[in-house]
Amino acid sequence: MKSIKLWAGILGIVIAVYILLISCYEAAWNVLTMSGHINGVIGIIIAGLLMAGSIVRIGMRKAEDDSGSIISLVLFAVASAIAFALTPIYRYMQTWAIVCLVMGIISVLMIMWKNSRIGQ
Repeated sequence: MKSIKLWAGILGIVIAVYILLISCYEAAWNVLTMSGHINGVIGIIIAGLLMAGSIVRIGMRKAEDDSGSIISLVLFAVASAIAFALTPIYRYMQTWAIVCLVMGIISVLMIMWKNSRIGQ
């Protein structure tokens, strides 16, 4: 279970860095062209939440309780909700929302797996 949390956390950080690079480019482009779009800033927020959740997942992987998985679940859920809310405006954010949702599902599965192992 610890190795799954580690690899999922590393994958989340890599994806967050990718989203952050794209969003910084978009934010700079929106400022330079004065387009008035907010997709770059929202992408930076989503990348920050995804990175924070992944770092918590890695840092708390050896914890005895489920606090790390719960915190990362909340961070991934907030990022997913923001991305799904902006999907009608910016269609590509649906992909980021699904990535955050999958990370949240992994957190839920880790909680359920740990609780099922305690009961045995």
